[in-house]
Amino acid sequence: MEEFRQAVETLRELGLSDYEARAYAALLSMGEMSPREVSEAANIPYTKVYEVLRRLEDRGWIARVSNTPLVYAPREPEDVIAGLKASLENKLLRAADVLRALKIGSLAVPAGVYIIRSFESLKQTAKRIAAEAGEALLVISDGELLKALQQPLSRCKSVRGILGSEFQPPKFGEWKQAQVMLPLDMLITDRKKLVLSFGPFSVQWRLSGLIVLDEEVASIAASYFEKLWIFTPPVPCTGGGEA
Repeated sequence: MEEFRQAVETLRELGLSDYEARAYAALLSMGEMSPREVSEAANIPYTKVYEVLRRLEDRGWIARVSNTPLVYAPREPEDVIAGLKASLENKLLRAADVLRALKIGSLAVPAGVYIIRSFESLKQTAKRIAAEAGEALLVISDGELLKALQQPLSRCKSVRGILGSEFQPPKFGEWKQAQVMLPLDMLITDRKKLVLSFGPFSVQWRLSGLIVLDEEVASIAASYFEKLWIFTPPVPCTGGGEA
């Protein structure tokens, strides 16, 4: 009797209800039985024993060996435990995936990032952003983009830019000329907004650039510009004409 009680307690720890645990323990200790025999052996009300046995069968703890008369047999404990272990491992793996995704999601901060596929749209957007700026930092290798930005940039309080060596710098702001190819054009305004043009890569990927309306991203881009500014050969240019 003590062994039966301990078995029932252990089965309940594995997730069975009291009636389910008693029914399985009775079947395991006595072998194949009808619902009435299970009811009497496990002290389960006869009105409930059919539902208890159905749940155990659905969960794979017992098997029906006869329909007429209705008789059940227990599955081997080793098989039941192996099934429980596999089920638990799958649940743990799914939980790990869900929680990992939640953790990654909590680190991702929503930001306004817009993909621009038309160079004309990129120019017009960059012009509007420049027109609202007080400070502008630029890396420019595209003469058409530089020409489009000159008018709005001329109204900014502070402008610094790095140009490709083939361009004549505008008459306003501070400019340096890079002696190497500049693969990406960049406009940073007030260290809050970033326009990135893919330049020569646009044709290959059919993407003209990005507009990023996120202060942290723009600040990082501004820090990158400052390093470029320091290491660009000191060939300061006074404004001399159109690009």
